[in-house]
Parts: sequence; C-alpha cells; structure tokens
Amino acid sequence: MAGPSEVEFPGKKKQRIRMRGTKRASDSVQKRLRKNLDVMLEEPHSILPTISGRTSRGFGRPDKLKACLKDIEKVINKREDRSWLHKRMAARKGDLIARAFAGCLAAAHEDEFETVAIFKHPVYGSSSFIRRGSGRPAHLLGLQMHTHTRFRLLAWEELARSGYWFFSWSKDLICTGLEPTPPEEWVTEGLSSSPLKFEINDEGVWHAGNSASNIVMNYSNGLVAEISLDELAKNKESFVQSIALTMSPPRLSEIMEVEANYRPNGWPEGLEINQETMDSLATVIQHWLRLEIPDAGLKTLLHSAFCEELEEGLVLKEDWFANDDKEGFLQALQGSKIELEAVSILIDALDGGVRVDAAGEAHWLASEVVLMADDSAHSLLKAAWGKCGLDILEQMFDLTGDKAENIYEQQLNSRKAFSGFLRNLDEKQSSVRMMRKFPYDSESLPSPLSFADSLIKRAHSEGVGKTTTMARKSGGGRKSSMGWAWVCVHGKDEGESWHYEPTVRDLGGDWVPALRSLWEASQIIINDEGSDDYVKAMESLRNVTGTMENLPELVL
Repeated sequence: MAGPSEVEFPGKKKQRIRMRGTKRASDSVQKRLRKNLDVMLEEPHSILPTISGRTSRGFGRPDKLKACLKDIEKVINKREDRSWLHKRMAARKGDLIARAFAGCLAAAHEDEFETVAIFKHPVYGSSSFIRRGSGRPAHLLGLQMHTHTRFRLLAWEELARSGYWFFSWSKDLICTGLEPTPPEEWVTEGLSSSPLKFEINDEGVWHAGNSASNIVMNYSNGLVAEISLDELAKNKESFVQSIALTMSPPRLSEIMEVEANYRPNGWPEGLEINQETMDSLATVIQHWLRLEIPDAGLKTLLHSAFCEELEEGLVLKEDWFANDDKEGFLQALQGSKIELEAVSILIDALDGGVRVDAAGEAHWLASEVVLMADDSAHSLLKAAWGKCGLDILEQMFDLTGDKAENIYEQQLNSRKAFSGFLRNLDEKQSSVRMMRKFPYDSESLPSPLSFADSLIKRAHSEGVGKTTTMARKSGGGRKSSMGWAWVCVHGKDEGESWHYEPTVRDLGGDWVPALRSLWEASQIIINDEGSDDYVKAMESLRNVTGTMENLPELVL
C-alpha cells in the first residue's frame, strides 16, 4: 500500500499529510511491533490457538474454526511471497482472519514503518497497529499483539461469537472448542494476577478479604473463590474485567456459579431470606458478570435488591433494624433531639412504609419498611412531611385545625431546615409541651387540688410572679385557702396576708408542707426525671385537704 502523500505549498516548506486515525510511531512502538511481526514471520504457528476440545457440530454443519485455520495455513505457506501476500490482504473473498494474517506478514517484510493506526475500544482501551490491506482493525491488532493476553483475543472474536471458546493467559492461548471448559492454569493465573490479593486456606478455597457479606465463585473445574464485597469495592482496577477479558466470549456465567451472601448490618444471623430476595440478588450478580456493573457498585446494588424485597424493618444506609427496635434506629440517625422526636412520631404514623432515595424523594411502600439512602433525620422528615406532618404537629405540639393546617402548608412549601422549624415551633409551644409532661389534666382533678395543679403549671410556663394575682383572685372557700398556701410556699405571705381572711389563712397554713412537696416534685417533672414523685405528692395533698374524691387515672 502506498504511503502518505506529500504536498508542497508555494512559499512554504514541504509538509507531510497524515491520515485521520494514524500517528507517528514512537521508537518503543516500532520496536514492539517489529519484534511481534518477526515472530509471525519466523514462527507463525506459535501465535495460533491450541485446540483442546470438540470443534465440529456434526450433522453436515461447517466447522468454522478448522476452515479458518486451513485458510491461515495457506497464508503461512506463502509468507515469503510478497506479491501473493499483497493480493491476499486486499482480496474481498476468503477468511477474514486469514486476510488480516496476510496483511501482517506483508508488513513484516517492510524495513521500517513510521506511521501506525490507532485502535480504540470501549473495553479493551487503545493501542497502535500497522494497517495493511483490507483486514479488519481488530484482527490486525489481535494478531500483531499476539503477546498481549487480552488484545490477542480480538483476532478470534468472530469465531467466539459463533460458539467457540478461547482462553488466554501468559503462557498460552487455548480454544476449548464448543464447550467452555477453562484450563486450570488459566483459572489460577487469573485469580493470582488479579487486582485482589488472594490467600488459599487449608481446604483449597481462595479468599480475598474477610466479611460476612461476600460472593462465592464456584468455577466449573471445582475451584472456589470467596471475595469480600468491601474488598472488591476498594480496588480501582476492575476484578471482574481482569478475569472476563482474558476469555472470549467474556461470558463468565458459563464457567462459574456465583452465590451472593449479602445481608445488611444488623441482620439476625439465623433469620432466613425468602426466595424472591435470593432471585433478586442473583439478577444483580448476572449483570455484574456481564460487566454491566462496576465492582465498586456491586455491594450498593445488592443492598438495593435486598431491600426491595423486605417486608419489614428500618434500614439506615447499610444498617438494618427490626421494627420493634425503633430506639436503635433513632440512635443511629443523625439529627437534633427534636428532629428525632418528630421521626419517632412519623414512624408510628406511617401507614405502610417509605423509601427515601439519595435525592430525598419519597417512594411509598405497601410493606412496613423504612428505607433511608442516607442517615439524616431531616431527609426523612422532608420526604414524609406531606403525609405525616399533621400527625407530628398534633402529637408534638397539640396543634390541630386551621392553625395546624397553616403551619403544615408553610413548611410543605418551604426549604427551611426541620431542626430550626421544629425548634422555633417548640419555643412558641413550650408551655403546651411542658403541660403535657404533667400526669394530670387540671380540670379533671377535684377542688382544691385542681387549683394547686393550675398554679404550678402557670408558674412554670409564665413565672411564679404571675401566680400571685391568680392565687388572690381565686374566690372564696377552699380554693382561697389553697391560694394562701401557695403564697406561703413562695414567701409572699407577709405582703399578701391582708387579702385573706384569718380562717382562710388558718386552713391554708396547714396545707403548706404538702403543697411545697408538690411544687418540688413538679421541678423533677420539668427536668424530665419522671412524674412518680408528683403523683405521690398529689395524693398526700389530697389527704391533707380532706378531699374525698379519688385522683383521676393518669394521662401519661
């Protein structure tokens, strides 16, 4: 084939025009290609695959592999006839690989080659080769790179598509015919030279990493390799590609069975998974074996497949909690105390389940499962607010009706962080929330205990000073005596005594110790340390005041 043409432009130096898809060969490229072409010329049979299995389908069907090798043999016999090689490499008939073989041998006779073609492949990458004749680039490259364990398979790609199996490693290229029976040396070299570091135990099992979540590769020749999913995700170079690209066709599922032992963190050891989950995991593995999933993404997709089949549970990233372990889920969730309280209410209010994806979008589920792509309480609240917001407002802040609807709508259409939103609402509703800590509804208590309870709650919400007037204007009778006891408890008796009748002061004075105990017990409630002392103190006050009615049932 004629070399690149030279064009001379008036007034300029001579310029050399190079065809698109070519480049000037570096010294190292020329040296490598020269060495490989010399081997093809001197030892052409050494680059052909060794046949180790049945190649004929019988029933009068053609044996494409033997036909190809027969045509190549004709080219080899004519390898010193340059004229014949040039005709064969440009011929439109005959075997395609034999045509490329002739082009390579023709190039081998050339003294030098400054320009080389560039081969680009989405999986194999790029490399340089000498283009001669009308042979296909993949065939030319595969033959010229016959020392490369991956590139040399490109020459036999069409035959692989026809049903023949090729296995390549450092020492040999073998065609096992129509059956995918990988040589043992190919299997062991593939594992030992892969990006993973394997160790072999006493039982002959190859191990890479140690974790409960792993994959087990059972080769058809009996070899077993166990690979930790965490270990698999660490490597920048793909393990599955390193194995698959040394065989053609690269269908790993034909030479091994792969079992996915994936369970999220926290999954009980003895808890079985259903068949649907196993099938879902197997589907992901098949996509991985077909090189459709990168190694780093395999664990994530297995986790997603596992979670899609769950019927219950709370899942935070890769951690699973049982539905009755809500506290464990909340402890692992990132968020303020008030956000976690809202999440607790949200989980109880859900009718069914929800999956919150990485974008923060909610996908509602029929099963009682909560799936979180991240560990943010804000993400869950934002995603589920439209469905559970009113429940949160009612249970946390006693907000209902139009007021609750307005607040709900504002937050639904706002980008305000839930921590700040809930905190601000909490400050506005603090007295309401505080009242909810007390074990009794004031109105349900008998008089004058109801008045004592009301005084205590107002003192905590608005300050003791606000209760002095309330105590003074209580009216007459036993309520007035309770008011006097109250001002005595807080040291206001000297300035307030003239407002009370002597008989009221005498009766209320007897109640002061019991009322003081009730006030002290209320401090314990405010500090979230329980209400038992308050209940006992209220019972004592009932006895001291001679109240006949029993205390109502607790509203805890």
